[in-house]
Amino acid sequence: MRTLQLLQDYLFQTWGLMEIAIWVKTKRDRHLRLLLSTEEHPPKQPEARVLPTVKKHAFSSAPRAFPVSYDTGYLAEPPYIYLFISLEEESCALIRLTDEVRSNQSWKPSWESLDVTWLFFRLLESEETIYSTNYVLSKTMESTRSISSSLDLDRVIHDVIRNTLSVIPAADAGLLHMYDPKLERLVPRAAVGFRESVIHCFRLQVGESIAGKVFQDGQPRIFHTQQEVQAGMADLSLENYEHLNDAKELRHLHGLMSVPISRGDQRIGVLVIHQFHQENFFLNSDLQLLQDVAHLTAIALDNARLYADTKAALEQTAQLGKELQLKHNDLVKRTEIHEALKNLSLKNKGAAAIIHALGRMVGQEILLYDALEQQVHSSHKRPAIEMILSWDELNILMPSRRHPLWVTARDNAESRDFSFCFFPLLNGSVFLGCLAVRSDRLILSDLERLTIEQGTAIITLELVKKQSLSSVFFKRSHDFFQHLLTSKGTELTSQAQSFGLIPGATYLCVHGVLLRCYDLARQEAHIHRIVTRWKQLFAGSEVITYGFHNQLTMLVDVQAHPHLRTITERMSEYVTEWNQHEDCLLAVGVGGAYSGLEAIAKSFEEAKKAVQYLNNRNRSGVVRYDELGVNQLMINQTPEDMQAFVRDVFRPFWEHHERYAELEKTLLTYIKCSLSANQTASELHIHINTLYQRLRKIESLLRIDLKQPEDLLKIQLACHLRSETAGTL
Repeated sequence: MRTLQLLQDYLFQTWGLMEIAIWVKTKRDRHLRLLLSTEEHPPKQPEARVLPTVKKHAFSSAPRAFPVSYDTGYLAEPPYIYLFISLEEESCALIRLTDEVRSNQSWKPSWESLDVTWLFFRLLESEETIYSTNYVLSKTMESTRSISSSLDLDRVIHDVIRNTLSVIPAADAGLLHMYDPKLERLVPRAAVGFRESVIHCFRLQVGESIAGKVFQDGQPRIFHTQQEVQAGMADLSLENYEHLNDAKELRHLHGLMSVPISRGDQRIGVLVIHQFHQENFFLNSDLQLLQDVAHLTAIALDNARLYADTKAALEQTAQLGKELQLKHNDLVKRTEIHEALKNLSLKNKGAAAIIHALGRMVGQEILLYDALEQQVHSSHKRPAIEMILSWDELNILMPSRRHPLWVTARDNAESRDFSFCFFPLLNGSVFLGCLAVRSDRLILSDLERLTIEQGTAIITLELVKKQSLSSVFFKRSHDFFQHLLTSKGTELTSQAQSFGLIPGATYLCVHGVLLRCYDLARQEAHIHRIVTRWKQLFAGSEVITYGFHNQLTMLVDVQAHPHLRTITERMSEYVTEWNQHEDCLLAVGVGGAYSGLEAIAKSFEEAKKAVQYLNNRNRSGVVRYDELGVNQLMINQTPEDMQAFVRDVFRPFWEHHERYAELEKTLLTYIKCSLSANQTASELHIHINTLYQRLRKIESLLRIDLKQPEDLLKIQLACHLRSETAGTL
C-alpha cells in the first residue's frame, strides 16, 4: 500500500538511517502481526514480555497541541529500541528500531513525530477497513448475483458459504443445517471444509449442541475460544460427535458462530461458521454479517422452493396436456371405431360381420363365444384356432369375471404356444359370451385395447338385440301354439299349415320348467340357451320350440325321429348335464306320441302333468307321462296329502318304533316281493313259519286283512307313496 511506503520514508527521514520492524495487533488478531520490516531477514516475533513492558514505560504527559490522545511507550534494549503506540479500541502498533549509533541510547522521538506516526497508522487502519468493506460488499454482491442468476440450489448455497468464509478472516469451514419435519432432526444441507461423504450422517435434535439451541430459541451465538466451544457442545450425543469429528477433527476447533435461518417467523435451518486453523478472532460485526448471509440463504431457499413448485406445476400442466391430448386422440379413435361398428350393427350385418371388422382393425384373429346360442365365430375365414376353452370351462371361469383373462395353450401340431385374451360380455348379471383376441406378446397395444373395448360394447348390444328379437319370436310362437291347442276343424288345419304341420302326422310335446331361478334377466338368458340347444339336439324333428317366462315347449315330429325312447334319453342327458353345471334346475315332462292335429293338445297336457308331478315332489330331471303308471292318479295330490296318508297307515309302527321295527321291515319286504312268502323269507333270512307269524301280528296291529283286496291295495299304495316321499317324511 502507498501509505505504508510513506510511513517508512517518514521514519527514515525523521529518526535517521536505521533498520525498522513494525508489528500491529488489531481487535481481530490473537498475536502481533508483522506489518513492515527493512531488515535483511524477516524478524522473529517479539517475546511475549516485550509488549506489556513497553506499555509501562510511558512518555511524559506534557501538554501538546495535537487534539487526540493516545498511549505511547518507550523501551531501550540494545541493540533495539521499542516504541509502543495505541490505536483505536484494542489495536496497537509496536515499532522496533535498530540504532546504528550505539552511544545514542538516550534517543527519544519528539511528540510531533509520534503524532505523525500515529496518523500514519490510523490511515493504514482506515485503508484496511475500506479495503475489507469493499471486499465484503463485492462478495455479498457476488452471492446476490448467484442467488438471482441460478436456480441450482446446491451450487448457490455452496457459493454463499464460500464467499462468507472469504470475507470473514477467522473462518475456514461452514455448515448449513435444514430442519426435516419427518425426521424431526437438523440435517446437513451443504458443507464447505468438511468431508461431505461423512457429514451427511450428522443429525441434530432440536436443542442439541450449539446449532440445535440456535434453532430452538432463534438467538445467534459466537464463541471465541476452544473452551467456550467445548462448553457449548457439551450435550452433543456420542454418535453425532463421532460423525462430526470424522468429518473434521474437533480438537482443532477454537472458534464458532451460528445464526438461525428463518422464513418469516418460521425457523427452517441454522448456518454455522467454524474456525479450525485461522489465528484471528471472530467479531460481532462478523456475526452480523453471518446473519445477513443467513437472510440471503433463506431467499435462495425460497427461490429454489418457488422454482421447484413452479417447475413441478409446469411439468404437471405439460403432463396433463399430454394426457388430455392422448385422451382426445383416444376419443377420436373411439368415435371412429364406434361409428364403423355401429353402422354394421344398424345394417343388421350380424355378429359375424362385426367380428370380421374387428379382426381387420386389430390385425389379429378374434373369436366370439356366443353363450346364448353355443356358437363360436372367428374373424378369419379359415380360423387357426376354433375353440380354446370348452363351454364348461367358460361357464366356470368367465361368468363372474369383470376383467380380461389371459389363456395360453399348446399347439401340438405346430409345437408352439399361443395366447388369447378373453374379454367377458355381460349384460348386468347375465353372461352373454366373450371375445378372445390372439396375441402371443401377452400384452395388447393401446390401439388393440381401444378397439376391443369398443367392440365388446357393440357385440354385447348385438347379442342383447338378438336375445330381444328371440323373446319377441318366442312370444309369437307361444301365442300361435296356444291358439293351435284350442282350435278345431278347418281353423286348426289352417293354423297348422302356416307352421308346416301335416294333418295325419304323429307328434309329441315336450314341456319344461326352470326351477329356483329368481333373476329374471338370467332366466331369460337361460331360456334362450335351452331353446337354442334343443333345436340343435333335435334338428330335423322339432317343429316348434320356444320359451315363455320360465317355461319351455317343443313339438316333435315323431315320424322324423321314430324312436321315442331315443328322444327321452337324449333329453335326459342334456337335462342331467344342465342341472350339474347351472345355478337353477330344469324339470322336463314328455307327453305321448299321437296321430292327428287334435291329439297335440292331449300330448301337451300329458307333458304338463309330467312336469307337475316332478314339481309337486320338488324334483328335477325328465319323466315320460306314460311311465308314471299309478302316479298318474296322484299328479294333483300335494306332497303334504300323500305324506299324511302314509303317516296314517304306518302310525302304529312309528308310535313304538323300537318295538315294531322288525314288523315294519317285514311288511315292506313282503310288498316289494309281490306277496311271495318264500322270496320274502329268503330276503329276511327267516323261516317261512316265522314270516306267517309276523304277518298275522301286522294284520292285528294295523287292523287289516291282507286277503281283502281293499286292504291290500291300501297297504301297497302306502308303501309306494312312502318310497315316493322318502326324502320328506
